[in-house]
Amino acid sequence: MRKNKMMILLFSVLFILSGCSSSNVPLLDDKINPDDIDRIQVVLAMGNPDYGADSKIITDRGEIQSMVEAFNYASLGEQATRDDVPPSFNSMYLFFSDDLLIHQFYFNGNYTGLIHLNTTWHFVSYVDRTPFQLYQESIAPVIVVDLDFNEMERP
Repeated sequence: MRKNKMMILLFSVLFILSGCSSSNVPLLDDKINPDDIDRIQVVLAMGNPDYGADSKIITDRGEIQSMVEAFNYASLGEQATRDDVPPSFNSMYLFFSDDLLIHQFYFNGNYTGLIHLNTTWHFVSYVDRTPFQLYQESIAPVIVVDLDFNEMERP
């Protein structure tokens, strides 16, 4: 009887610990202060560089607040394997204070569920809307940029 109780206790502890193994590791060590950000430039994944990439420069305070909150409360998941990351150009989310780039994030294509950190890809989840959803909802006009983020006309 004692052995059965011990087994039940052991399995209960293991069950509880397995639930904790997918802990919510914050994406950012230090939260971004939205008051420090005056614009966010999003550059979507570029295909043929001759045709540029769609981009928005977000300056609306409410939109900046929403985008910053998406990153501040995002949770970093496990490291992705090579099979998890399809071949694609990166999309970029660039956070500026005055003309100084203070944060930059790279994603696989336009899918913001895979983020590139240091030299590896990781899964990332968001509390509410993803950065790509916020980009799509933004009232900022779509512009086309070249490889150096200069505005260009699409040929």
